[in-house]
Amino acid sequence: MPGIFDLRERPHQVDAVAGRVWAAFWRHKGTPLEQLRRGVEANLHRSDGVPFCPIAEIDGKLCGTASVIANDEEARPELTPWLAALWVDESERRQGIAAALLKEAARRCAALQIERLYLGSRPALRDFYASRSWRVLEQGVGAHALTLYVQELD
Repeated sequence: MPGIFDLRERPHQVDAVAGRVWAAFWRHKGTPLEQLRRGVEANLHRSDGVPFCPIAEIDGKLCGTASVIANDEEARPELTPWLAALWVDESERRQGIAAALLKEAARRCAALQIERLYLGSRPALRDFYASRSWRVLEQGVGAHALTLYVQELD
C-alpha cells in the first residue's frame, strides 16, 4: 500500500501532480500546464484549511493525487468544499489507492469540522463512489452532465 501524504510534505511532487491533473482533466480544454501548476503550487502556501492536496507515493514515486478545493462546479457555487481531480496512475489502479485518497480527504475535512464534502464525476463512476459512502445528490449537472455526490462527514 502506498504512503499518503499532504503535498506540503512533498513539495518536490508539485510538477508530477500538476502534470497528471493537467493531462487527465485540463489539457483537452486548452488550459496551459503552467497555469495549472501555479494552482497546484498554491496548496503549498496554506498551513491549514482548504485547499489541500493529499497524494499517494510508492517508493517515493507519485502514483495518485486528489485535491480538496472550495468549488469545482460553476453550476453549484453554494456548495463547498469539493473533492476534485482524483487521479491514480493506470499501472497502480485497483489497489485501493483512490479509496485511500478519498478517505484521507474526508478525514482531514472532518478534522476541520467540515460537515459535507462534494464531488462531481462522470456517471460511469457511480458504483465506485456509491460503494465508498458517497450519496448521489443530483444528476446531469453543469456543461458536462456530471453526477453530483455528497459525503456526510463525522
